[in-house]
Amino acid sequence: MRIQSLLRGVSVAASVMVATTAACADEVANWPSKTIEIVIPNGPGGPTDILARNLARATEPVFGQEVVVVNKPGGGGATQMTIVKAAKPDGYTLGVNTLTQFTAMKTSLEGVFTIDDFDWISMLQQDSYMLFVSADSPYQTFDDFVAAVKTSGELPNVGGFGSIGSVSNVASELATNAAGIDINWVGYNKTADTIANVLGGHVDVGSANAGSLREFVEAGRVRVIGVLSDLRNPALPDAPTYTELGYDVDTDWQQIRGLVAPAGVPDEIKQKLAEGLREAVNSQEFKEYEALSGVVPRFLGPDEYTAFAKKLDTLAVKGLQAAGIR
Repeated sequence: MRIQSLLRGVSVAASVMVATTAACADEVANWPSKTIEIVIPNGPGGPTDILARNLARATEPVFGQEVVVVNKPGGGGATQMTIVKAAKPDGYTLGVNTLTQFTAMKTSLEGVFTIDDFDWISMLQQDSYMLFVSADSPYQTFDDFVAAVKTSGELPNVGGFGSIGSVSNVASELATNAAGIDINWVGYNKTADTIANVLGGHVDVGSANAGSLREFVEAGRVRVIGVLSDLRNPALPDAPTYTELGYDVDTDWQQIRGLVAPAGVPDEIKQKLAEGLREAVNSQEFKEYEALSGVVPRFLGPDEYTAFAKKLDTLAVKGLQAAGIR
């Protein structure tokens, strides 16, 4: 009797397993079958929010489902990362990630999140950091700036968005350290404040991205003296890169925007997501948004993006050390 009961139990367990496996297979085969959420770590109106909303419009016709943007600011990105990490790994909850989260995971959020908490679905774009001066600055080039600092022996004031250890600060430190000089970082709450203080002569040099600088460059009010990238930015084609100027700087340290999911999404769904996202970002409307924003498209699929995330995870430590944080 006991053997028969045991066999019945095994039979029931096997039936449940088969049913569960079949349900999972159906879920994967029918994905997507409901609304997809893109959770961002910022409020409305910023570059990340604008990306997410343009991406949502571009992906809806591709996936045939509603794609909604959910703003979850707070905790230096911790609120959004918590939501994404805790979500069911079924491809319906995604998060926009930026370079800021890599530095956060090595500072304020160290021990709370790691890159292994997420599946890296697709990288979409890069946004290189640039050092710039006012049009009446004596520094015509980055070399002029470096030479003047070495001659004076004084620390120049370099301003940008965020405190010491922010991604803009790290980008500036990587460039100036490669040139053999140190800087005094002045952090601002908005990039607009950075530009205003450079124009007002309150800081010697500023750090910002192409989208924020283009109108000032075109108006002849500021001059870009160095770009942290392998290639010149199409939005500001006259701005030279540190690489072409002969400085050995790791050009992977650029603002990035991509999509992550909670760890454990089935491979088939990750591939469906990546293929759909590739189609969406190649749409004419999305390309026009990127051109206007001054960002550079760079698409990486799950395997490539996972490898790149590991590289950025290591580079974040190097950059924070350059900024004197670690």
